[in-house]
Amino acid sequence: MTEPGATILLTGGAGYVGAATADALLAAGYQVVVLDDLSSGHVESIPNAASSQTGSYGDRNRVEQLLHTARIDAVVHCGAKSIVSESSEQPGLYFSVNVQASLILLEAVRNAGINAFVFSSSAAIYGAQPALYLGEDLPPDPINPYGATKVAFELALRSFAEAGELRAVALRYFNVAGSTERISERHAPETHLVPRLLQAAQSGEPFELYGADYATPDGSALRDYVHLSDVAAANVAAVKYVLKDSTKPGYAAINIGSGVGTSVKEAISAVERSTKRTINVQIKPRRAGDPPRLVADISRAASLLGWKPRQSEMTRIVRSILT
Repeated sequence: MTEPGATILLTGGAGYVGAATADALLAAGYQVVVLDDLSSGHVESIPNAASSQTGSYGDRNRVEQLLHTARIDAVVHCGAKSIVSESSEQPGLYFSVNVQASLILLEAVRNAGINAFVFSSSAAIYGAQPALYLGEDLPPDPINPYGATKVAFELALRSFAEAGELRAVALRYFNVAGSTERISERHAPETHLVPRLLQAAQSGEPFELYGADYATPDGSALRDYVHLSDVAAANVAAVKYVLKDSTKPGYAAINIGSGVGTSVKEAISAVERSTKRTINVQIKPRRAGDPPRLVADISRAASLLGWKPRQSEMTRIVRSILT
């Protein structure tokens, strides 16, 4: 089945990106089956219109049975461990969940004769490269185990596609932020910039800014922030792309970002304007390994998926969280 109405297996559908993607797929007319072990997701985030099972995508028997009984047409693999600092402390856990378990899922998908696969990858695969805009053809150079796990599974996906067994897309998300009408960030601990800034604005506690002497317009580091709803829309576009020609094997890595660099100081200003509060910013020395600029080249997303960001300007991101 190639049109909306196809049935999509969505791993990690109780998580931040996964739940927003579930909503977007349902709105586009797809049937959604969520598989999530609820280790970090929230069962109430799964939309009522989706069917769901609690379990791991690394459980071969469960996955094989689910693929068969639910008559799955395509897989969107959002499930993963995703805290960078934790990956450095527990690399074995991250390789087990993000690579080993994902390979079990991929084998089950292949054995079930399902050809369409969309993977939630990450800009973490690029590491700290100096390019003005990060394009998908740059060689991966991750600087933490989390990024390394994304590289490893991307290589597996590409290998399966080149073996003629899969039509796959790896979406390399940059810094996902913001809220939809139903889904907001609920990470523990919270490591993402915008919610941390909002916490600082509301509590009055200091916000530590690491590095104010970079070779950027205002001295603070530039990053690419992309709204959650834009990421969910990219996942829907990728599903349409892989289902449209599911009999034609192939692999594409595609950046999903705003294509615009927003500095930490600009993000601070956006939060201060939106909350009408002043953040107590404390300037700290640069952190080792932090590059001055990480911004996506998003031209491939436009050409292959017909996708472009629509809500990823920083003030819109902040206000989506506050409303």
